[in-house]
Amino acid sequence: MNIYKYIIVLSFLSLWLNSYIPSNGLYLLGLFLILSFGILHGANDIVIISKTFKKLKNKSLAFLIIFYLTFVLSFAMFFIYLPDFALLFFIFLSAYHFGEQHWNEILLKSHNLINAIFFLFYGSLIFTLIFYFHQTEVEGIIKEIIGYSIDLNFLQNLLVALGLAIALISIYYYRTLKTFKSQLAEQILYLLVLTIIFRVSDLIWSFAIYFVLWHSLPSLNDQIKYIHGEVNTSSIILYFKTSFWYWLVSVIGLGLFFWLFKDAKIFEALLFSFIAAITFPHVMVIAKMFLKKSGH
Repeated sequence: MNIYKYIIVLSFLSLWLNSYIPSNGLYLLGLFLILSFGILHGANDIVIISKTFKKLKNKSLAFLIIFYLTFVLSFAMFFIYLPDFALLFFIFLSAYHFGEQHWNEILLKSHNLINAIFFLFYGSLIFTLIFYFHQTEVEGIIKEIIGYSIDLNFLQNLLVALGLAIALISIYYYRTLKTFKSQLAEQILYLLVLTIIFRVSDLIWSFAIYFVLWHSLPSLNDQIKYIHGEVNTSSIILYFKTSFWYWLVSVIGLGLFFWLFKDAKIFEALLFSFIAAITFPHVMVIAKMFLKKSGH
């Protein structure tokens, strides 16, 4: 199933909504999507852990939950005591994760080290595009997280550097990988669509569109295929059944978080830090899942 044909349609729908819904409405809708549907794609990490990590296969559910939460809390403490290093680490980790999710199937049979570099560069390009078109807002959020200002005027040069690096690696892939060659025009179109979305949408709406449509939906598709063997109505229902309680607890917790801090000036910084904390173990789990799928 080519899930991206549905993502393209939904992306253009999001652009239409951007024209008809006020900014504050899109802000709330974006938060809702991030804190509900976006969180869902990480709600089955416990199941993937038990299926993927040999040493943890026979462990109890309680042990696996404690094991997972330990990683979340460790990264949360990292953000509290070393926020600047934690922020930089989170951006690089998430950039790699975004790139890996988007390109893993296409580059499955390629060189692992080159893949890792390409994943990092592509995800960094996505982040840089979002940051570039919302520079003032991003600078404010970063200041609230790390306690001091950072001038992001270098983003334009970074975009050029990343674009050139990705182009060079793409030339190598184009000459060596049939799957990449057949997908190149389509992938360029996707990147153009994302650039338009980031340019015309507010920060939260831009991030919500990418995180939910372009990252979470393909991730859900891959996870369902990995856990249940194929994607159909039955496997989708099974996935939702096994993830429901984890998802519900997360949504309730995030709902309380929003209610407590919605009026705080640092709400977006707190939200970003919370997402970063729960992202850390998820990235490790999905990376291991992809390695096992590729036979490593």
